[in-house]
Amino acid sequence: MSTLLQLSTPFTGIFNPKTRPGEACVGTPTSEIPNLQSQVTILTDSISDEAVRLAVGKVLTDLVFLLDCLSLIAGPRDPAGIKEVVSILNTVRSEAYSLGAFIENHAMRLVGVDDVLNETLDSSAYAINHEVRRIFTGELADMNLDQEDQETRGAFLHAQGVLTNCFQQCLINLARVFDASLTDARLFQDWQGRRESSLLLYHDLSELIELVQASEKDSLKYSEQTLDHLEERLTAFREGSMQCLMYKDWQQYEAFSEQIIASIRNGKRPADLLHHMGCYLETLLAHVKARSVLADLALEPLCIYEKIDIS
Repeated sequence: MSTLLQLSTPFTGIFNPKTRPGEACVGTPTSEIPNLQSQVTILTDSISDEAVRLAVGKVLTDLVFLLDCLSLIAGPRDPAGIKEVVSILNTVRSEAYSLGAFIENHAMRLVGVDDVLNETLDSSAYAINHEVRRIFTGELADMNLDQEDQETRGAFLHAQGVLTNCFQQCLINLARVFDASLTDARLFQDWQGRRESSLLLYHDLSELIELVQASEKDSLKYSEQTLDHLEERLTAFREGSMQCLMYKDWQQYEAFSEQIIASIRNGKRPADLLHHMGCYLETLLAHVKARSVLADLALEPLCIYEKIDIS
């Protein structure tokens, strides 16, 4: 049975969120320290136009609710783990589409909405509808959920990551219309952790690219020590920093690294394989560099980690 079919079937008695849109989201992982809903309430209370205040307050509060729902996916699972996650995703999909419709059909049509706010609301509605549709009718549509395995779990976590990033960006962009001093770090308690893991990944990818490129250039004079070191680093990345990549990239990295390691163990010179691996790693590095948590950093192409303060 496909995810799309299962997601069309509501589950009862499994997922019971503590809050609903319009209520304060207190005590859940995304909103507790600092309390995101409290910050949203303070922000919206400062809006003088009542109609705009109510509309913006609903949009921001709904985004907090969606983030809280998604944060539960990474939590511990009981024996009904798949059904629980699907139930959460059912809620996220339904509430996200409702939020997009509210923005387009109500919030953007208010008299007190100026051009900047209108554009921000418009881009938020587009992003929400686009990303939710991409996840539920695209990437998850053909998933088989008969059993909870690594592939299914990875797909859930990928969906969580994509949607969390979307909702966080919509929230911060809308909040900054009314308070330009707000930052991701002030609003989202997981921001620092995501920033640090992305920096570690950037560092490790940069060093791995240097090693792969150097090994490719010296392909005619490989020493046993060089090949052993290359195999060791490829394996170490797979067992470590690869976990910080998007799940969809794991399989490709594993395929490249396994081919190179097999070639080394068979006594061959993997020059062509190293070239393809180097190109692939550079693409991954560009994607990591583009992450929103690193947007304010002037990252150098290679081995710049020691120059960056992540404290």
